[in-house]
Amino acid sequence: MKEDISALKNYKKLILQNPKNKDLINQIPKENLVTTLLKLPHEVFQEVLYMLPYEKLAQAITLDTSNKAKHIINRIDKIDASLQKRIYALLPEELQQKIKQLLKYNDTEVGAYMHLEYLCTSLDETIVDVKTNITAFNKLNTHTPFIQLFICNKKEHLLGTVDIAKLITYDENTKFKELLKNNELHKPFFINHHAPIDKAVELFELFNLSSLAVVDKNGKLLGRILFDDVYTFIRVQEEAQALTLLGTHHQAEKSFFTAQPKRLEWIFINLCAILLSVLVVNYFKGTIEQIVTLAVLMPIVAALGGNVGNQAVTITVRRLAIGDISSQRALQLILKEFAIGVANGLIVGIFVGIITYLWFHQYMLGVVVGAAIILNLSLAGLIGSFLPIFFKHFKIDPAIASPLLLTTATDTMGFFIFLGLAKVILL
Repeated sequence: MKEDISALKNYKKLILQNPKNKDLINQIPKENLVTTLLKLPHEVFQEVLYMLPYEKLAQAITLDTSNKAKHIINRIDKIDASLQKRIYALLPEELQQKIKQLLKYNDTEVGAYMHLEYLCTSLDETIVDVKTNITAFNKLNTHTPFIQLFICNKKEHLLGTVDIAKLITYDENTKFKELLKNNELHKPFFINHHAPIDKAVELFELFNLSSLAVVDKNGKLLGRILFDDVYTFIRVQEEAQALTLLGTHHQAEKSFFTAQPKRLEWIFINLCAILLSVLVVNYFKGTIEQIVTLAVLMPIVAALGGNVGNQAVTITVRRLAIGDISSQRALQLILKEFAIGVANGLIVGIFVGIITYLWFHQYMLGVVVGAAIILNLSLAGLIGSFLPIFFKHFKIDPAIASPLLLTTATDTMGFFIFLGLAKVILL
């Protein structure tokens, strides 16, 4: 298995280094082709796609799992629908039906990520029967890791699971109904096929699962999700979140004509936010003119508030993503981040206040700076944890909206508090 992983990484690396080398691409073994292609960035995937004979690609898809077959067929369709139809027509009818079944789900549903290849045994079968079935299953499904055996009743309702490694510890003539009677089967973890994929991710993380059964509304077993699928989903989500935090998007970044307007849109939104801070500074123009030193210290107050607020936003968005925030926990989280902001504000505010006094030899200026930092950091922690929860409640992406409003809030508040205190205390 380790050699296979190394080979896949090597194929991907070679293609990325030589995306126009047709001979290199055609040398990739069929059994590794689909997995390698799915790991490629969109632009490289599109280029490589037209270098491969579609008959070879169809044969490679047939050798892989229904889950990967669905993903690559879907990806080809978005690039060239006519090519997708030619490849699809060459696939076995059974695989075509599986792909159709998986394509019915949208990308947010559990069903879109499940494997339709699994092994289910009845209560009346023995260990020796199952070993024979496992051997036959592995011959037909060489790309599917076999981790757990599902035990079902005659209606294919899930009754329990058993780890494959544990099967060797039982007597070969033991029937599974005896294991069920003796409570030796694992309680099955399962999820509805229409449930949000985020819920499956939560179950994998909460119970450290290697696989998860997928059932319909009647409890009938439909398939399974593996840890690898969840890991891939999390990685894709993190990449997408990183782009949204920067005001970009994966689809929008494919060409100049889609990327440039999208980025310009966020530049103007940020410009409007900056103008709010400028208005506050302009309001206190007279105060700054009388005490020029304030202009030197203003960025410190604003930057520290932004840092604390971004920490709170990051923690809150992450917990929202894994579904770890209920109504009661939301209040606890906000209060905790506020308390952290107050504590850090006191420490940093006193420190910066002392530095300011030693630097400018003005005792009250140090007091003003210290007080402004304490207030700004406290409010930054509060707002940084509140904004993502607020946007999530109103169906607005918290990863996009929160950082933007947070920067505006901490800068504007920081300047207003600092300059306001200076005007009241120092003049």
